[in-house]
This record gives sequence, structure tokens and C-alpha cells, in this order.
Amino acid sequence: MGRPMKDDSLTRLEKLRFRMQVVEILRLLKSRYKYSELSRLTGLPATVLSRYILGHVLPSFERAVELWHILKKVINIRNEIVERIKFDGNGFFDNTAIIYDPLVRTFVTTWIYEKLMGTRVNKVLTVAVDGVPLATTLSDKLGVPLVVAKKEKEIGVQDFWTVDLIRGSGHRETLYVPKHWLSKKDWVVIVDDVIRTGETQRALLELVEKVGARLSGLFILISVGDWQDKVDVPDGCPVEVLVTLKELGEENPGRGRIEERRMARRRPGRIRSVKASGRRNLD
Repeated sequence: MGRPMKDDSLTRLEKLRFRMQVVEILRLLKSRYKYSELSRLTGLPATVLSRYILGHVLPSFERAVELWHILKKVINIRNEIVERIKFDGNGFFDNTAIIYDPLVRTFVTTWIYEKLMGTRVNKVLTVAVDGVPLATTLSDKLGVPLVVAKKEKEIGVQDFWTVDLIRGSGHRETLYVPKHWLSKKDWVVIVDDVIRTGETQRALLELVEKVGARLSGLFILISVGDWQDKVDVPDGCPVEVLVTLKELGEENPGRGRIEERRMARRRPGRIRSVKASGRRNLD
């Protein structure tokens, strides 16, 4: 994960899916830009772009990789996310303009997909409810089942994996996952929209460990405050957070004062967090 894409290390299916995802981003961008504008931004002729967008032809894998790196400069996804966050007077925010938008979901999950190419994954795990749209989109891209941990038992399901979620207030909740959807043979990627205290993510990590499954990675869209001390994952397992916002009290986000940091990664034996440098592209 996170390593450069090498043609000879990927399956034909991985390459095909990636090519289709890049075209899907182009198709969604067409609602924002004219062909002439897209041509100027990407450096490709409008006739070529129209053939991609209309589905007449797919770009080669090499061209799709080039296009993806260009699109990461065209779309500042962090700015897109930060600008859509709407805070109330108490520091809580509405993220529906992010997780309900197909362009943002497609772009973010393509970014995750790129990191996962060449990595074994056969389940996407999240918790109800706001993590579901992002996890569903990623599940579709990977072609693997989605597993949703819920606070209530599914009617008609007999056996569950359970894990306790302990809130900071001391309140205890239980998360339930049908047993037949997770096993020790699984390689699981955890996806969520927001990390605040880390309680939910710690519960999901505990669940994966309890089942005996392997963790392929943890991807979070937004962290409120520094996330590094909130979750503990096995060494060598990537943790990636796209946007980090300051917590209420550091600078009141209710007034729109937001700090956005570059994606932080956890590598074996160390944690690295880098502040925004003004670059307009994802790593």
C-alpha cells in the first residue's frame, strides 16, 4: 500500500477497474467543466476526452495513471472537503455535503483504491451510519463485500460477533456484526468518515482482532484533532487520514477557523504528520 503502481505487479482486473474509475471521475467533472476547459486542464484533446466520457473507449492503464495524477492537481480534494463542512455554534459539523456527493466519494475512494492496489482485501468494514456511503462506494470499486457494524441486531440473524464501544462518558454500547460475514480468513480494510475520540475505530480494530482476521488498512476521511494517540494499529499497517481539523478550544471551528493538514501516514515503528504545504495534489 502506498507504493508506486507497478504494471507487472497488478492483475488485469485491478487495472481495468482503475481505468474505469478514472473515466468515472472525468464523467463527473463534465458537469462542472466544458470540454474545452477539461482539455486545457488535462492537456488532452477534447475529442479524446469525449470518447472517454461517452464510453466509446477506455484509456490504457498507463494513460489512466497519467490522468489520475493530473486530476489530483485539478481537484484539490482537501479544499473541496473543508469548504463543504458546516459547523454549528457548538463545534459540531454537518458532513452530508461531503459523503452524499458522488464526485467526492468517487475521488476519495479512487485515492484509497490506488493505495490498495496489489494488497489483499476481501472485506470492507465500517460502522453505521455515516461511514456507510464511503465504504459502500469503496466496496463496489474493489468488488468485495461490505460489512457494517450496527448498534442493533439484524432481525433474522442468529449469530453475531460483538464488541463493546465505551464512550468517554462511561456509557457502554455494543456493536453487532453477523458472524457469517467475518472470519479469520478475511483481510479487512476499515473505512470511516470521521474520527473524533477514536472510540469507534478502536472498537472496529478490536473486532477484527477478535475474529482473527487480518487488517489491510484503516482510512479516515476527517479527523477532529490529532488522531495518532487515538488508535493503535499493528506495525506496518497503513493508517491514512485525509483531512485533520483543529478541535474546539484550540481554535473555534464554529467561526470557520479551520486548520487542514496533509494526509498523515503511520509507517512501521513511527508516526508522521505533516502540515499543509500549499500543494494542490494528493500524495
